[in-house]
Amino acid sequence: MPDALAMTEIPAPAALRASAGRLVAVLGAHADPEYRLTVLKRLARRMGEEGYPLFLRVLGVIAESDDDEAKRLLAGTFGTALRRMDMPGGALSSWGAARLPEHAGPLSATAFSNQFQFFGHTPRLLGPIEYLTVWYLQRTQRVALGADAFRTALARLIALLNYSDDARALYPQKLAADAQNELEGAYTRATRQRLAAIAAAWQAGKSPDEVAQAALDEPASEFARAWVVRDL
Repeated sequence: MPDALAMTEIPAPAALRASAGRLVAVLGAHADPEYRLTVLKRLARRMGEEGYPLFLRVLGVIAESDDDEAKRLLAGTFGTALRRMDMPGGALSSWGAARLPEHAGPLSATAFSNQFQFFGHTPRLLGPIEYLTVWYLQRTQRVALGADAFRTALARLIALLNYSDDARALYPQKLAADAQNELEGAYTRATRQRLAAIAAAWQAGKSPDEVAQAALDEPASEFARAWVVRDL
């Protein structure tokens, strides 16, 4: 993934490829989709709040590979997660919320908006596409994500998820539902606009690059621009 998705210490490409290979091997060794989902969620939890961008990097390595079977395995696991409303998520403290304490343990929540709201400074767990969109548009505890990095990472994720019929059908439905969520402390108006644009372009059968570009082309309202990410 682009450098903007880097953490404090960037793993070597060989280490990322090795991690991606181990994940694919474990997923491929088990026919039970529920077990595969457990493996994927455990990986996301083990990486923790600060490590979720690394989780996205591992997904990106698989998305960029020539291994179509690996992509089908991973995308199918996300399809299972969407059917169960139980996505492997990462936490972002948005709208200027304080950073999570280092000792905070794994968080348990579903990816769907009505089950993953937060109040005050409590972070929410976000699926990969929601995480990237919030990171790009809202103030968070992370260094700001640039437009080019957002576009590239989003297009890769969508290309990967398109390997599963369930993921391709259910994920844009979930994003469209999230775009209707106007609760205070969840998504900003700008974020909801971009999620709706992603959902509409994806459901219309646009290419991954076109879906990612649609998210950038969606004009932000005057109100929303006050909340776009700035330097921390």
